Amino acid sequence: MAGPGPERIEHYVRLLDHLERTSVYCPENLCWTVIRPHRPGLAVHDVVRRLGGDPEALTTRRPADVDYEDDEVFLEQRGDAVIIVAYGTATAEPEALRLLSRDATVHSLFWLINNFSLLSYLVDGELFTEVETLVPANRQGTDPEALTDHLGPLCDLRSSVVAGTLAGPAPDWETAMATLESLTGESLDAGWFARPQTYAKVNPG
Repeated sequence: MAGPGPERIEHYVRLLDHLERTSVYCPENLCWTVIRPHRPGLAVHDVVRRLGGDPEALTTRRPADVDYEDDEVFLEQRGDAVIIVAYGTATAEPEALRLLSRDATVHSLFWLINNFSLLSYLVDGELFTEVETLVPANRQGTDPEALTDHLGPLCDLRSSVVAGTLAGPAPDWETAMATLESLTGESLDAGWFARPQTYAKVNPG
């Protein structure tokens, strides 16, 4: 198995610690989604429209200054890809992910404070793989093993938790974030949350 190295997991340990100390909202819930279209041309405006938002109402806000709101998202264009970060469930619902993956590949990580966490992989509206990141052996979708090569650190972490060999808190969300980075080549850092990002109100329901 491959996946992220320990230095990338530690990067996200530092990131979440920084956000806990400096942000209005400590990300007890978070959804991070990467959309990579099959052909160039997908823009932030298109993504907002797919989520039921108004592309004409876009503004910018610093994610670090924003408290929890279920229908708010932050977006960034990165080459052909678009990334979305939300503190609520707006981009975590199955229908929202299906819409976002139209003519595109989507990888999405979502967690809640109640120890519920999913890593999802969709293409053209089809859910290929959904992994419970806290128990990565629990997978579903039309191809449950599609992400296996990237899940080594999540599986190792689960083994350590079960064996009781961890010294300190388990870096569960951090390992999941590093895994999404490994899958997509996209990353987040403290500077991203401190800079103004495109901000939208959406209503995927």
